[in-house]
Amino acid sequence: MTFKPGLTACLLAGLFLTGCQTLPMPFASNTAAEPPREEASAQEAAPSQPKPPENPPASADLNWEPNLDQPITQLQAQLELDESQLAKNQTLSSIAYLYDARLYMLFQDTLDYLPEKARKHEVELQNRWLDQRAGAMTRAFLNDEDGEVARFAAGQAFIEETQKRIRELEQLRALIVIE
Repeated sequence: MTFKPGLTACLLAGLFLTGCQTLPMPFASNTAAEPPREEASAQEAAPSQPKPPENPPASADLNWEPNLDQPITQLQAQLELDESQLAKNQTLSSIAYLYDARLYMLFQDTLDYLPEKARKHEVELQNRWLDQRAGAMTRAFLNDEDGEVARFAAGQAFIEETQKRIRELEQLRALIVIE
């Protein structure tokens, strides 16, 4: 029995790729639902007050937290000076990235102090919120027929939604860790 080179390559590729659905892929959403797991104990199922972990993450020992307020303030001042819509959009995009970075750092820091079950819950909430933010941006974009003005409106919606989420996470974080 002889195999054609193309068929052999296809079969080998199929064999190598079998099981790749379990590999993490950047920028891909994981749509497979996890099977429900049974509770380990009744104590896990009972609601309890959040507590700092017994062994805080190593990052808790760092005396380092980037402050994004100064570049945001500088970019907001630049936004007022920008004359063209394209320049305004570029500056607003930079502001949006900084707010998103602030949110990401806060979210990661918050997750560090949560028990595993709460982490999973917060990640699910965050993923739903990310979809909501994308929806808000789309709605803002569709409100204007001028493409550049629509992009600016979408950027503003992105920033507003991100600022709201930052405030929500800061309130949650205040409940988790007593500083």
